[in-house]
Amino acid sequence: MQGNRANQYKQMQIKTASPGRLLLMLYQGAAKFMKLAKNDIKAGKIEASHKNIIKAQNIILELKNTLNKEEGGEIADQLENLYDFIYHELLQANLSKKTEHLDNVIPLIEDLFATYKEIVVQEGTNKQNKVNIGV
Repeated sequence: MQGNRANQYKQMQIKTASPGRLLLMLYQGAAKFMKLAKNDIKAGKIEASHKNIIKAQNIILELKNTLNKEEGGEIADQLENLYDFIYHELLQANLSKKTEHLDNVIPLIEDLFATYKEIVVQEGTNKQNKVNIGV
């Protein structure tokens, strides 16, 4: 029963989140599953590491598929290349069960999260200031 309520809460958060917040949630999820996979590999939990790497790969594919290349231009192209690299490293981690591939990409995802978090917070501040001054 408690798990069901938590699941409902998570679903409501997703449904009501802004696009920026959704992006942050995807980055958080990717980092979480990569770290879990790394710990699973270290513990010899092959099946669990596989499942967590697949979850991270699915998030990376979602991030790549949602890129707006028309509006994003060069930045979208660079992000696509970065997502391709991350996906490849995840694939290698899953095949080899070596944590070094995860070590190569976890900091990248954490950096993307931190960067976009600043942007989302700034956008929220700008919107709040517009409301306060009556714009």
